[in-house]
Parts: sequence; structure tokens; C-alpha cells
Amino acid sequence: MDYTEPEHWPSLQNLAATIDGLDYFQILNLTSAASGPQIRDSYYALARALHPDKFFHISDEETKAAVHKIYKRVVESYMILKDEKKRIKYVADVTGPDRARRLRFNEEAAAEQKEQAKIAVKVAKTPKGEQLYQTALLDMKKSQWEKAYKNIQTAVMFEPANQDLKALLADLDKKRKGQA
Repeated sequence: MDYTEPEHWPSLQNLAATIDGLDYFQILNLTSAASGPQIRDSYYALARALHPDKFFHISDEETKAAVHKIYKRVVESYMILKDEKKRIKYVADVTGPDRARRLRFNEEAAAEQKEQAKIAVKVAKTPKGEQLYQTALLDMKKSQWEKAYKNIQTAVMFEPANQDLKALLADLDKKRKGQA
């Protein structure tokens, strides 16, 4: 589709006006279960169709501004979703109760992710253990004690001598039983 044609300009302007309310998956026209190749393919298709350089010749400044805003969000979406760790954190953020505030992966979210990574390095010793521990941290943040318990339980299977994981497992067991 050639968005440089004037008949598409109103829809581009409408999209630019509402794009700040869309999450990264919606911007790339994907579901939250999209795979890495699907994310890449969607990004490249949109980037080719909406690159601001394609619109240099049009005289409508409002449309140019709209395309620039949309393109910026498309690139931002791809930069977050192509990174598996950021994508996992982002999905947890936008499916949580604080969705509206977490639509954009900002400095606060990046700092939070770095802090969680530091904690994981101190606790989990194997790559799989670390991945499960990170997922459990996100579950705990959302008070999903049963899911967190199962992730830590699996991490302990990978690291049976890890006393920190065992202690966390015992704490999570109490929390999940307290919920029932």
C-alpha cells in the first residue's frame, strides 16, 4: 500500500493522534505471542511503507508530522520487542494493572529490568535457573504466587544445591497457601 497517496493521509493523521494509547504489539499489528521473526517481518514491512523519506515530496506538513510520529513509535516498538528480555518484561508490564503507565518502555522500566538482572545474577547460577528466576520475579510483582512458586520450583530442579532458591521457594509456598 502506498501511504504517500492523499487518500491515506486522514488515516495516518488519525493513527498518529491515537498511537500513544497503543502498546508495541498493537503498533506492529501483532499479538503478544508473536515470535521474533514475526516481529522482525512486521517491523520491516511497516518501516518500508512509512519511512519519513518517502514523504519528503508532499506539501501537507500535518501528514509529514503524523508519519514521523508513527515511524518513531514503530522503531521504538521493534527495539523493545526484538530483545527477548525486554519483551518478557514489557508483556508483564502491559498485562498488569498498571498498563496505561507502562505502554512505553522508558528509563524507569529499563532501570527496573537492570535491577532485576543484578538480583538474578546473585541468586541463580545457571542460564535456565536465571530465566526461571526472572520470570518468577515478574510473577511475584503481579502477586501471582502459584506461578512464581512453580517457576522457582523448576529453577531448583536445575540448581538443587542453591540455598537462596530453596529459601525463596519456601517463602512462596507460604504466600500461595495463604492465598488459598
